[in-house]
Amino acid sequence: MVERKVTSVDVARRAGVSQSAVSRTFTPGASVSVATREKVLAAAQALGYRPNMLARGLITRTTGLVGVVVGDLGNPYHPILFESLASRLQDRGKRPLLVHVPPQGTADAAVFEVLQYQIDGIILVAGSFAEATARECLAIGTPVVLVGRGIGDEGAEKLVDTVSSDNAGGARLAVEALVAAGHRRIAFIAGRRDTHSNSERHSAFLQALARHGLEPAGEEEGSYSYEGGRAAAQRLLARSPLPEALFCANDLMALGALDALRAAGLDVPGEISVVGFDDIPMAAWPAYELTTLRQDVDGIVTHAVDLLEARLSDHGRTAEQVILDVTLVKRNSARL
Repeated sequence: MVERKVTSVDVARRAGVSQSAVSRTFTPGASVSVATREKVLAAAQALGYRPNMLARGLITRTTGLVGVVVGDLGNPYHPILFESLASRLQDRGKRPLLVHVPPQGTADAAVFEVLQYQIDGIILVAGSFAEATARECLAIGTPVVLVGRGIGDEGAEKLVDTVSSDNAGGARLAVEALVAAGHRRIAFIAGRRDTHSNSERHSAFLQALARHGLEPAGEEEGSYSYEGGRAAAQRLLARSPLPEALFCANDLMALGALDALRAAGLDVPGEISVVGFDDIPMAAWPAYELTTLRQDVDGIVTHAVDLLEARLSDHGRTAEQVILDVTLVKRNSARL
């Protein structure tokens, strides 16, 4: 025999309050007296009641669910960002719904997948975003915030809020510090050339070198992975003369490059300097002590959630593009 599921009506009857009082008790931020809340919670515990958030969403047209679309979880930076984002959303009474973009997938396809669920909004931490997809999301009242991503079409930038680190400024910081320390042959290990962050870091790297009358001492692609960074460094070691410094588009590649250089018997930073980008926890490990550019994860997450909530309150507001400064963290992998 199947036992009947406990409903909010049952809780209200046992607590001696209205059904709306039960609903307010389980709605974050709703107004309800302390005495009423205590009676409702006691009744709910006694009956084994659990609120049905999806059913409530059908009535209120809001579920508190936020689709979070992420890409490469093999890069430690992304799980760190997601953990912080999930924590901040939960602090605001919301719950993240994680959707992963596979290596050969697209962010637009992932957005359409998450739209199949009843969500309040989307925070996109993977891939670029097309104007057509942005317009479709807006048409159905689902706001989107891009984190560290590019917008595939220029028109989309007026439709979607974005938060990113100052990729160009970070690359300039790295080059200026290396040049000031006497490095002249500086090579670049790229991430994936089709990504927004890599494009900005690469362009600023070339421009910063050019201001000093320098050309890159080599460029190799490392696909944002440890293995890719190690292989890219090995290819650069086949050049003559050797680079005096490597600027890597993320920390994971920089760690791979460091291991490749040391395996080749090179002194880091005595013979060659290495600079990364992100400041993942492993960068500070004694085995690496990587000099890198730190992204402000807390700032990125705070702005992303604030922008989402602002858009939920006013769907017609002007889209904002927030760019946050990065910080050069000097450790022992670079001669600065």
